[in-house]
Amino acid sequence: MVAVLRKYTKFPIPANLPADIAETVSRYGRVRPDPHFARVRELQKELANAKDLSPDDRKAKFQELRDRVKHLNEDQKSELAAPMREKQKAEMDRYFALSPKEKVKYLDEKIDKSEAFRKEFEKKGGQPKGAGFPPGGGQPGGFGAGNSKQPRSNEVVEKSRKSRLDRSTPEERAQSDQFRKEMNDRRKQRGLPVR
Repeated sequence: MVAVLRKYTKFPIPANLPADIAETVSRYGRVRPDPHFARVRELQKELANAKDLSPDDRKAKFQELRDRVKHLNEDQKSELAAPMREKQKAEMDRYFALSPKEKVKYLDEKIDKSEAFRKEFEKKGGQPKGAGFPPGGGQPGGFGAGNSKQPRSNEVVEKSRKSRLDRSTPEERAQSDQFRKEMNDRRKQRGLPVR
């Protein structure tokens, strides 16, 4: 490559260029995807498409997914969550295009689903909110938090908040705030606690 470059160039080749070309070419084929990231992607697909998994298998795969996510860097986690963020953005856009009557119906459906999940979770022995778990159950810290029942530290919460801000536009944040307000208003109208 360098010989061809020297033969056909009109100008002198910078001294560092042959070494840079040799170094770049020597790396060809050595770049490999991160095995944790590749496995996490695989697990996501398996969990999304496997409706026939037994509850124990599903639980084991989710645990493996959480464990593997811990090994990813912030950019990989962000890339992993990108399809979900796009889906949420599309859902928000769809919600704000609804008529006021349709919005109430949409909110009622979301509330009914959330309350049914909460009741089922508590019926199965899940801990109600206020016992170190977020409202509606689940692990503190969200996705990738593992089995720790300790609440996240203020540092972790703040880092997560800043990361979300960096990944969203002011318009998306305004939509999210407005949606949360409308959801809470509807919960109040129905006599349910605000989240």
